[in-house]
Amino acid sequence: MATTEYEEDIAGASQGPNGEKIKEKQFWLSAFKDHLADVKAYSSSMELADVNGDDDYKLIVADANKKLKVFGGTSMLSVNALMAVPSAVCAFYMDHSDQARRPCVAVATGPHIFTYKSFRPLYRFSLPPVELPAVDVDTWSLLKQEKLSAEAAYVKLDEAKMGGALLSTRSIDFLALDNAEERNAYVNQHRSVPLTQLTCITCMTVLMKDGEEGTARGCLVVGTENGFLHILHHNASEVIKKVQLVSPAVHLMTAGQLDVEYRIIVACRNGLIYTVKNGVLQATTIEPDAHPVAIARYENQGHYDEPDAHPVAIARYENQVAVATTNNALHFYHLKGKRQASVYMPAAITNLCSIGTSGPSKLGKAVAVALTNGEVRVYAGKSLLNKTQVYDVVTGMRFGRYGREDSTLVLVLKSGTIMLKMLPRTTSLEANASKSHGPPPEQDIPLKVPKRTNVYVEQTEREKQFGVDMHRVFQRDLCKLRLHTARAYVKMLTDGKGTMSYNTSTSVRLTAHVQGLGPLFRLKLNIQNTGTKALVNIPIVFTYAQDIYRMSKPYLCVPCLVPSLVYQYEVPVECAGENVGSDVIRVCVCSPSSTVPIITAQVTMPMVDALMV
Repeated sequence: MATTEYEEDIAGASQGPNGEKIKEKQFWLSAFKDHLADVKAYSSSMELADVNGDDDYKLIVADANKKLKVFGGTSMLSVNALMAVPSAVCAFYMDHSDQARRPCVAVATGPHIFTYKSFRPLYRFSLPPVELPAVDVDTWSLLKQEKLSAEAAYVKLDEAKMGGALLSTRSIDFLALDNAEERNAYVNQHRSVPLTQLTCITCMTVLMKDGEEGTARGCLVVGTENGFLHILHHNASEVIKKVQLVSPAVHLMTAGQLDVEYRIIVACRNGLIYTVKNGVLQATTIEPDAHPVAIARYENQGHYDEPDAHPVAIARYENQVAVATTNNALHFYHLKGKRQASVYMPAAITNLCSIGTSGPSKLGKAVAVALTNGEVRVYAGKSLLNKTQVYDVVTGMRFGRYGREDSTLVLVLKSGTIMLKMLPRTTSLEANASKSHGPPPEQDIPLKVPKRTNVYVEQTEREKQFGVDMHRVFQRDLCKLRLHTARAYVKMLTDGKGTMSYNTSTSVRLTAHVQGLGPLFRLKLNIQNTGTKALVNIPIVFTYAQDIYRMSKPYLCVPCLVPSLVYQYEVPVECAGENVGSDVIRVCVCSPSSTVPIITAQVTMPMVDALMV
């Protein structure tokens, strides 16, 4: 249904014995695409569920525009308004009383969980308030009884804050006031209001209670902003287990059953990955060097090791955990923490989910990785099975059953587009499935070997006789050529005469490009200080052929270059005549304390379009 204008399967075609191209079988089947869906959601806000109990699975999206959207087939079926921006959505079975086996849909917004059944509101569950320190509660209690002044309360709360106490939002706002009048007014305004502190839900998933089948009862697992992990009752009406974490949880992954044995993998905001086993926080952790982007589960055995980056999303993949990190790497870990393998990507990773075929065949498991360059890659371990180009950044990705098709990949793009791709039932996801067995077909193509001539025989004899001398002379001349080239290149860079030269003592990045068809052009400059210190009073000089171009501002002065910020400047350029041709304009970023430019760039100007004169 979708065309190759916006997506493309990047699968190389092989050659046959006679050199003809053999088209490989398509990995994904493009089922549906809606460019006007206007969906703004992440992977945690997407769910596939049989909401009506008729074995026809729907796509549930908790949109960032405070809407709960339901998609079925090729259209949107319903839209429900939400009270706040959602943070997660999950579908779970609450009990066995419903003969139709319709699941409940839980939507997390702020400190509340709204439960829907058949897309009708069922009830709302609010997380218990945060336990505040005694000094905070006592201070506001004395203020309410007018036994403590505002200034004395300010001093008392400030000492508690300096001592490391986690005060309430009201106390933090009170300490932020500058003068006594504002503090007295703030106390009078909040004196009679009860002191409560609510938390926010950061992530949510489902833990099976007493079975692994799809319709078994499940319990919601909720991570909160104050660093707690809550396991709710299967009717989502009360908290039955509460675990204190070191940092707020951002992604969750569950395995096992609540009534038997279970394990929860938690990726926290501090960049560490923790394990909660049977309600107890384990001592072993993954301590990555940078934040992981996503986590999924894979199949193998082994003790926690360190990935090269911090976590950003998690999903299941057999008995392994796949961690996508911010340094463009995909690492595989055993559930106990030992790293099994690593794969490095050509671009940053935005999403990760596990994929596989369902049903009795069990063809295998793999992981789908979405990159910022628009690629969606499928890996089985370290083996790359497929690359698909969707020409946009994937913000949300979910694999599962949609409609009556078991293996469907749902993609939400940054532009708001929804894309559905289906995995053919004959597709194999084994690690060695993409490798052809036997000799390559290229070996059957005969090589064109030229015939031997007298000149060829004489040259061969000469090389045999003087081979050592010829090699020494060649190596000597090659070294001289490299030396002269290196000297000339260094001199060109240090003199500031190259097309892109720089001063090694200062780190400045400069890019320049031209806009326009002529005779009026616009020269756009992007300047960035990549060092650690700010640069002040930086002059920018433009050198050009004055008989060809005219510039109203051949000189600019940048007051300050703050590290890491990108500064943009636009300079108008006018061509002097109609048939003067084109030339180059050199941009020199100079230093007030040196005669050598910090960095230079040479911009090749285009020819003037005759229709624009």
